[in-house]
Amino acid sequence: MQEEVIGIDFGTTNSGVAFIELDEPTIIANGDGERVTPSVVYFKEDGTVAVGSIAKRNIIASPERTVKSIKRYMGTDHRVEIGKESYPPEYISAHIIKKLVQDAEKQIGTSFSDAVITVPAYFMDPQRQAVKDAGEIAGLNVRGILNEPTAAALALGFRADEERRVLVYDFGGGTFDVSILTIGGGFFDVDATSGDNHLGGDDIDARLVDFALDKIEEKHKIDLKKKKDKNRAVLQSLREEVERVKIELSSKDSATINLPYAGTKHGAPIAFSYELSRHEFDELITDFIERTKKPMKQALDDAALSQEDIDDVLLVGGTTYIPVVQEFVREFLAKEPVRDVNPIEVVALGAAVAAMKEDIKETSGKIRRPVEISDVISRSLGVLTYEGTVAKIITRNTKIPIKRTNGFTNPWDFMDEVEISVYQGESISPEEKGFLGEFFISIEPKPMDESKIDVAFEVGAEFGILNVTAKDHDSGNERTVKMEARGRLSKEEKNRWMDKMLKIHSIKVTVVNVETDDALSYYLNPNVHIRDVKRELRRKGILTKSMSIFYDDIELEDKQQVKEIGIKDGSGLELRPTE
Repeated sequence: MQEEVIGIDFGTTNSGVAFIELDEPTIIANGDGERVTPSVVYFKEDGTVAVGSIAKRNIIASPERTVKSIKRYMGTDHRVEIGKESYPPEYISAHIIKKLVQDAEKQIGTSFSDAVITVPAYFMDPQRQAVKDAGEIAGLNVRGILNEPTAAALALGFRADEERRVLVYDFGGGTFDVSILTIGGGFFDVDATSGDNHLGGDDIDARLVDFALDKIEEKHKIDLKKKKDKNRAVLQSLREEVERVKIELSSKDSATINLPYAGTKHGAPIAFSYELSRHEFDELITDFIERTKKPMKQALDDAALSQEDIDDVLLVGGTTYIPVVQEFVREFLAKEPVRDVNPIEVVALGAAVAAMKEDIKETSGKIRRPVEISDVISRSLGVLTYEGTVAKIITRNTKIPIKRTNGFTNPWDFMDEVEISVYQGESISPEEKGFLGEFFISIEPKPMDESKIDVAFEVGAEFGILNVTAKDHDSGNERTVKMEARGRLSKEEKNRWMDKMLKIHSIKVTVVNVETDDALSYYLNPNVHIRDVKRELRRKGILTKSMSIFYDDIELEDKQQVKEIGIKDGSGLELRPTE
């Protein structure tokens, strides 16, 4: 029997959770009866933590202890200072994920230990790994990381038999993504994806805040932009107010920005009120909407398609409720968007559907049809050359799995080794956040430009694994390095934050293949099942399909959960052939 897998939409502004019930993806309401949970975390002075609406209500009263939009910092070294503590984005995000899971368990009456979590399609590998780390800190076995537009398409078409080409326009709180997929018959083939990781509803809110501050200065001759720390509560009140106005303008021709207290002038409190028309609002955000055109064109070009080739347009994310955004998409694609999906809930629903990708599951006397997803590389992969530029080996929107090889030579006379530095991204210059790893290979010393060095990139169907092989033809030296997605947290740091949150931690063991004597230092998530450990060890190349895992001379069964076995820190696991 396969365990239930929960689907999580970890969003910048709101997050949601869903699961499969009676063969249908179903949203699970939180403890407050809401179908989405605000992605806000409030660290109380007594050491407890609140998440969701209760945290959002405390933003104005305790802005220095409340965190929102943390998703924008995933995969970075950003830290949030609260009191004497310094929290990484992964730990704050884990509180949001933990809240979703706990509420879901209470509502459904079952335990969830496995999850599929969604991320923006244009996230780089360190950002994706940071989201995976957050899920694990929250106590989950993260079965998969799924692109948000792909999840939306899954929710739309997981029962469709007729083949259709879908463009997903995903304008969320912190990012913008566009993906083009061919769907039908349980197959979801990603044709191309593009996006902008620095464009979302938060930017619109910030634009409205600046607009209001300018109006306040114009009317009252006070500049609230100065001494932001002193005016923190007023500015936070204004942010909450403009978000309300933005939402209201989706259904009204005008809305009033009301700020009962905007500061003091000559020792007396002042208030601010301004009626913002939808037309004025539309003009304020036109440049943001126009910025979504380039990624759409890029995705169409990479897929070798035109607007006329698109059958369905799916709008995803809260920003797509804005009428001028809908009109922009309608005019660009000359097509009416699909109306029978909820832009806020559709990603979580699709994440639940993705659980059907694992295998066929029998429920209520029915056999589910498995979902098959064929994806693409959202960012190009290449190596750093001696000129300081990145030579692309696999370009963005290439179908995976894929293996490609480029030839290089020695840039100087009689070099005896070369460095292979691997980067991800579209820039010709190396991006720090796109650095994936490096290694050296010995070569036969020869005059400049006479060596022949092949570098091959191989990407499998699963997230986070890139095999890089470098071969020097003259010496015969060859080296293959498996580059796995790395988060900003070390395994030890991740373990510490998990222990702080759950009072449990991953178990450090040494895994030994008795046939090859290969050994691996490995951290066991206590919530995973042995079958998941096997899957991971196969990905790492230390376990073959004919082998099993043994602890204290006892063969471990696939269905066993690590925390039920009693494996001790510092102990060893043996990989042996199955008898």
